[in-house]
Amino acid sequence: MATQVTPPPLEKMGSPSTQHDLEAQHLGLMDTDGGASLRRQISVQLSPEQFERLYLQPGGAKAKGDLSKRFANPTPLGIASFLLCLTPFSCFLMGWVGTTTGAAASLVGAMLFVGGLGLTIAGLLEWVLGNTFSSVVFITFGGFWWSFGYLLDVTNDVATTLGAASADYNGGIAMYLTWWSVLVLIYLIASLRTNAVFVALFTFLEITFWLLVAIYIRLAKGNADIEMLLKAAGAFAFLTSAMGWYLELVLVLDCTGIPIKLPVGDMSSFMSRRRHAD
Repeated sequence: MATQVTPPPLEKMGSPSTQHDLEAQHLGLMDTDGGASLRRQISVQLSPEQFERLYLQPGGAKAKGDLSKRFANPTPLGIASFLLCLTPFSCFLMGWVGTTTGAAASLVGAMLFVGGLGLTIAGLLEWVLGNTFSSVVFITFGGFWWSFGYLLDVTNDVATTLGAASADYNGGIAMYLTWWSVLVLIYLIASLRTNAVFVALFTFLEITFWLLVAIYIRLAKGNADIEMLLKAAGAFAFLTSAMGWYLELVLVLDCTGIPIKLPVGDMSSFMSRRRHAD
């Protein structure tokens, strides 16, 4: 004779212990051969140094929400876009392969569609992920390459209108680069909470900008003796590129899962706020 099972009273089913049992049964529904239990989800914790390889947010501040888990990391795109303009430009400044600064006109397309567009897209994606610092850096430098691409584009006749050797033309560029030097200095200070490679990159870039300022001031005053300054600016721009290429390598190795961990010198704890004891 079958035994009839009487269900528990409704008021008891609403008790905390009964709800816990029902929840446990529900979570166990996927414990079958054909699927994985919801309780088997794995949470991966990144160290500050690992995180800084992926995101250049000062202090290791993580992106908001879960967008960084669903979207790709845009940082390698931004760095690559910057490097593909700066590296050949630094070679022109140093006079490699017999080039002069006149060869910069050959980079107009790259400045507009690689440096300008690539950095702006990367900056907007960093903004979506909540990485404020890297977003601001990428978008502003995207504007920098766009502006220089426009300046060097012969179809715009900027140099012809003002006169390539005039004080207005060279002095105007010198003033523009001066304030870029101030902005890069701010970025340098902020980078002290990212990693050592990023700090070195902004340090070399800051020196590069001031050397370019000195070059254009000399030209504005009619002094054409700028060969040594050009080579020095090119050398520091190349050192900036070297730091950038290293960061690009680190980022690409990490995002492709290649088990080669290159050091970047985590500085996320630098100048961190002290926690007061309760």
